[in-house]
Amino acid sequence: MNREKLCYGGAIVLLVAALILGLWYKQPKTIREITGVAAPETVTVTIERRDASQGADLRELTLSAGDEGFDALMAQLDELEFRRPPTNLLRIALPFLGDADSGEKDWEEGDFYRMDVAFSSSDWEGLTAPSEVSFWVDQWSYRDFEHDLTLPLAVVDGKETGQALCAQLWDMATPAKTNP
Repeated sequence: MNREKLCYGGAIVLLVAALILGLWYKQPKTIREITGVAAPETVTVTIERRDASQGADLRELTLSAGDEGFDALMAQLDELEFRRPPTNLLRIALPFLGDADSGEKDWEEGDFYRMDVAFSSSDWEGLTAPSEVSFWVDQWSYRDFEHDLTLPLAVVDGKETGQALCAQLWDMATPAKTNP
């Protein structure tokens, strides 16, 4: 009987610890906390818009610290509040589960298809810090380069927030050079 109580007690302790870890993990994070770049020197935003014939139109915006618009863009990105689902811990612990769904997305005419936001900082070895947050039609994700995984993020009104940000940055961005 004592051994049985000990097993039940241990199971309860493990469940409580898992619950606390899950709650801590999903607490709100800023884009700087998600990417691990506290003081980005350069922000690169790539936006893809598709038309009815599946043709892609790409635009890119690169701003460096000190450039006009850099501080305003960073302030806007800092306002975004991301939450990591606790299931990401399972994806990290069990890599065979694979990346978050990054296949083709259903989209409507007028939707922006994809946006990637990457930070660069000289704090890291080399010029580019391994950091990227992405938005695909209606889903946010980030690249965990340490574990070589793309993991989902939750954002309040995620689709509306992402589409509005894409629309605003689209006008500021310039057409990207694409390889034929």
